[in-house]
Amino acid sequence: MNREKDYKMNDDEIVIPRRHTFEEWVAAFGMFLMLVLVCVEITKREFFNSSFLWSEEVARYLMIWSIYFGASAAVASGSHLRIDMLIDMVSSRVRRLLDIFAQFWVCAFSLAITYAGYHYVEDSFTQGFVSADSNLPLQMGWIQLVIPVTFALSAFHALRQLSKLVATDRASPKEI
Repeated sequence: MNREKDYKMNDDEIVIPRRHTFEEWVAAFGMFLMLVLVCVEITKREFFNSSFLWSEEVARYLMIWSIYFGASAAVASGSHLRIDMLIDMVSSRVRRLLDIFAQFWVCAFSLAITYAGYHYVEDSFTQGFVSADSNLPLQMGWIQLVIPVTFALSAFHALRQLSKLVATDRASPKEI
């Protein structure tokens, strides 16, 4: 499966931007909030000799959430890490089989992390974990919830791409 390009051309040679996924929007919004928070914190420290006690921690959590949602977006768009040089050296049939194999393992890994992450978050809520270096009255389970949510989304996207690959494999003529 080839990586989607940011822009696709239609018959009239008009550039149409591709649709961004939910995960890309959440990751971008988290990064934007983090940028605003850090800028406000710098301004407060420099000009008012004051600071929020919680800003560094919230910025860290926004970064973590953005990274997890960005990773899920990469699975959705098929732009996750791969070694194209090796894949390009094999026939299209072998390439398709390698893509099926890779998507299967991305899906299996994502489902395993979703399951483990769910129990991790459940334990955090049950035991009432809060951050040790925080002034925020926020349970860590809310922060850790990003793990099962984004890996479930990744599993969904990998399964969707896997089903497309299998359907394409059945529909296309076999190479000898």
